Order: sequence, then structure tokens, then C-alpha cells
Amino acid sequence: MTNATFNARLALVAPLALCAALAGASTRAMAAETTPAAATHSEPARGKTEGRTPEARVRHLHDDLKITSDQETQWNDVAQVMLANAAAIDSAVKDREHMAKGMTAIDDLKSYEAIVDAHAEGIRKLAVAFAPLYASMPESQQKNADAVFGHRTRPSKLKTHG
Repeated sequence: MTNATFNARLALVAPLALCAALAGASTRAMAAETTPAAATHSEPARGKTEGRTPEARVRHLHDDLKITSDQETQWNDVAQVMLANAAAIDSAVKDREHMAKGMTAIDDLKSYEAIVDAHAEGIRKLAVAFAPLYASMPESQQKNADAVFGHRTRPSKLKTHG
């Protein structure tokens, strides 16, 4: 296999695997949570979101973005979108898990497609909900938001093969 072929396959498969892993972690976290207090005791170290409940991720982002009391109304819109997105991905993952034993290769691909579609639609909705909040932030808070969101795309974190 050539490097170009490998990179093309990686470009197609990596996002699917990442979405499935994130959605699976969300499913396990939601299933494990029985009460809000249980989430507090089982949360991993700050800075990591895997294994956190959607509610815990919302609280974490609220804190990281330094949302003020004046911004709570706009933040609540963002939080609702985040929770709805988590529910949509969780639903797609549960559908996949339910079909797992009898899936054909095509079913497998379609189930990943459903997860990726839910994730992509969620990102679109989150961008729409977050834009007014971001626009209302003072410059220093916007720079903080840029850093909070930007930590996911630092070149040192992204690995390439080639």
C-alpha cells in the first residue's frame, strides 16, 4: 500500500473511529450515571472530557469559558444544544449497539454514517448557538474562548502518518 493510499484511508476512517469512540464514551458515561451526585464523584481530572457525562462537559465548558451571570441566558441556549447533541449521538450509538451482532458490512458503514451525521449536525447547531454568546464576549473572554476551543487543534496534538 502506498503512502497516498494509506493517508486517504486514514482520512476516511479516522473521523469515523473518533466519533464512534467519543459517542461510545458518552453512552457509557450516561449509562453509568444514576444521580447527579454520582457524576461528581466519578469525574476524571480537569481537562479531560472522556468518560464525563454531557452535563459535566457542559459545566466544564461553562467554567473554562468563564461565563458571567450576564451571559447565562445565552449560555443556556448553548448548553441545551450541547445536551441535545449528546442525546442524538447517544441514540445513534445505541442503535448501532442494538444491531451489532447481526450487522453486515453495509449496516456497519451505515451505522457509522448515522453517528457521523449526528455529530456533524450537532457541530452546525452548536456553532449557531455559540455565535451570539461569543459576539457578546469582551475581547479578553473571546481570546480565552479561542484558546479553549483551539486546544483541540494544536499541531502537536495532531498526528500524521507518511
